[in-house]
Amino acid sequence: MKIDLKYSHTTGSLIISFLLCFHSGLYSQKHPEPDSIFQSIPGNYLKRLDPRLFFDTGWPVTVPQKIIPPAFPEDDRNPLIDSLRVKASKYLITKKLYDFVIVSGKSASSGSEEGSSQNDYLRYSGKIIRKIDIQKLDVFGTEIDYSLVSNPDRFENFLNKTHTNTAEHIIRKNLLFSEGDTLSPLLLSDNERILRQLPYIEDSRIIVVSESDSFVDILVLTKDVYSLGASAEFRSATKGSASLFEKNIFGIGHELSLKVPFDQDSAGSPGIGIYYNINNISKSFINLNLQYYNALGRTSYGFSADRQLISSSTKYAGGICVCQTSTTTDLDTLPEPEPLKFNHQDYWLSRSFLLNPEKAARLILGVRYLNNNVYRHPDILPDSYHSLQKYKIYLASLSFSVRQFYKTNLIYGYGRTEDLSDGMLVNFTAGWESNEFKQRFYSGISLSAGKKLSSGGYFHGNAGLAAFRNKNETEQGILMFRANYFTKLLYTGTHRLRNFYNIDYTRGFGRYKDEYLLFNTENGLSGFRNDSLRAEKQRLTMSIESVLFSSSKTYGFRIAWFAFGDLGYLFGSNQLFNQGKVISRIGLGVRLRNDNLVFNTLQIRFSFFPNLPRYSSVSNFNVSGEQLLNPDNFEPGRPDLLPYR
Repeated sequence: MKIDLKYSHTTGSLIISFLLCFHSGLYSQKHPEPDSIFQSIPGNYLKRLDPRLFFDTGWPVTVPQKIIPPAFPEDDRNPLIDSLRVKASKYLITKKLYDFVIVSGKSASSGSEEGSSQNDYLRYSGKIIRKIDIQKLDVFGTEIDYSLVSNPDRFENFLNKTHTNTAEHIIRKNLLFSEGDTLSPLLLSDNERILRQLPYIEDSRIIVVSESDSFVDILVLTKDVYSLGASAEFRSATKGSASLFEKNIFGIGHELSLKVPFDQDSAGSPGIGIYYNINNISKSFINLNLQYYNALGRTSYGFSADRQLISSSTKYAGGICVCQTSTTTDLDTLPEPEPLKFNHQDYWLSRSFLLNPEKAARLILGVRYLNNNVYRHPDILPDSYHSLQKYKIYLASLSFSVRQFYKTNLIYGYGRTEDLSDGMLVNFTAGWESNEFKQRFYSGISLSAGKKLSSGGYFHGNAGLAAFRNKNETEQGILMFRANYFTKLLYTGTHRLRNFYNIDYTRGFGRYKDEYLLFNTENGLSGFRNDSLRAEKQRLTMSIESVLFSSSKTYGFRIAWFAFGDLGYLFGSNQLFNQGKVISRIGLGVRLRNDNLVFNTLQIRFSFFPNLPRYSSVSNFNVSGEQLLNPDNFEPGRPDLLPYR
């Protein structure tokens, strides 16, 4: 195995010389291959197989996707570098120097790189699925790409015993194919992704383990997350909430969550919130959600049932949601809160037409009906507080989607498989609203696209334009543009580095009096608040973030260090961006995540704001729980209004 030695000018030479105090030999550096983001190479043979993978057929056993080898495979070691590594590991400083200087070269695989996840299964297309086996890995001490290795410590063994793995019939219920079906590469690649999206599954693989001229046997490999978790949110010492949740009750895929909000200054504290989810009822892929909430002067209860376009071949999707709410509101201006009571109903249906299975090109038609039946609310004007108005909205949409998925990691996750999509989505939406004050027409268009670049990075952009039309007046209009780019993985010793760039522009026109563009946590500037900027109608933000993923892991926890810079402008409708309010921020932080657990990512952030508008309040130190982001999958979803936020 060739090992890379990276050095630059005098500093690098001194580091290498220091390491040579422990050994007298040195090899030259070979530059790593292009980024491994989009590697998915079919036809590699599995070197070590569990007896459970064998079938009594005598057929050759292969795996369709590339199984990434350990950093130092047993059959490809270098005695010189191994010796240097052992000697350097005796002392902390030499170990860190070794990790910084020595870079493992990735061995080149024969054959060309393939991108699409479908390519894993193309060679088996049209064959009959003879048998489907399910293999479930323990939560702790196992890796999805090394399914034959199980090495939990004593504490991890204890946790494994306290967790009930997902029942086999639940996994089979989430398969889109059955024994006797003809193998479809598109269906298998979609199904592997669908399994990973389940809230109780950390990762999955669908592997063709044996084949003959006409038949194939399939292994479905899954790894659960530890489904019991808790969270807490504190807005102050006397205000916040605590939650306890179980994502996979008794291994049957049901979810139960209990939430206790509290506020010392509010009536009905502490309160209670109960949420129960049933995923994929009777293999219909319909999810049912029940919820009840009674806390801090707000009572709501209701249910929802929906079925998404879970794969490119799914024809129908739809949903229903009904919720009853009773609360009070002061509209930020009233001397005393006044009652608010409403019943919200939401119904939608979509039909997908698969135009090209190879490219997953689809045409999707959708309709939706919203009924916000408000029984009682404070006095409001026609051009304010749309969510409190009594209205009925009818929407219809036409969408065109093309997408191909790639398996990757170290983008928004910390080692688990992530599904990134090359593709595009064009959406046209039109509708009619009838509310207690007026009737008006709605129209909107949006476009999003994502592409893997030849440089190894990935670009994603989306744009949209939408507005209501009331007689000759434009109301609640929005123009938006967003672009995101991240680089290929860069190698720094045993660590991995990736850079992220983002730009976001939003303009509102004819907006209601209570609708503003802000800088806050939801819009990318956590720790900043300034209510005096509410009059602005345009916002432009730019950000850069460098993330260093650590290769070490302690009890399943991985660390990612990051540095960031943000620049934002808020300005009026007829102003240029440099004529408005400007805010900038730089900082450092660390994120801690265990993909085996259902907890959010722990983020610690240190920020510095060089220039602040008047009346601003900031928090330079933030600790928060961050949910994992998901790349755009170019799925239209239900017909919707373009959001202004």
